[in-house]
Amino acid sequence: MPSRPASPAVNKAMQKDYEEYNVGVLDIYGFEIFQKNGFEQFCINFVNEKLQQIFIELTLKAEQEEYVQEGIRWSPIDYFNNKIVCDLIESKVNPPGLMSILDDVCATMHAKGEGADQSLLQKLQMAVGTHEHFNSWNKGFIIHHYAGK
Repeated sequence: MPSRPASPAVNKAMQKDYEEYNVGVLDIYGFEIFQKNGFEQFCINFVNEKLQQIFIELTLKAEQEEYVQEGIRWSPIDYFNNKIVCDLIESKVNPPGLMSILDDVCATMHAKGEGADQSLLQKLQMAVGTHEHFNSWNKGFIIHHYAGK
């Protein structure tokens, strides 16, 4: 839904008789790490990974490349490019990501009452078990992302 412009009352309430300077900080690292995450928290963390990836691509990577092209003297900023984690979660092929594997398990296990969790873990282990940002055991899996495990 498109946002609407602020109402005249809001604009009037925010108007000041003097000039003011502000610095804003956007905290995009809104990750939550619990002892045990459910699917909802997994999805929230995935969205945060995607937001982090967009921030990296549009701000850190692009700006630093522009500085190099323009010959600007600066100190490079090291950052973790979490594209590898986003691919682990959302890749469609070679290897398929966690969401593709989950989709496959749901499509093939929908008629069965039990075994979906174990089937998911087995398929994840086969597809991405050697991935450097993935670990699994008999009761679940861990993704090593920007904010931790």
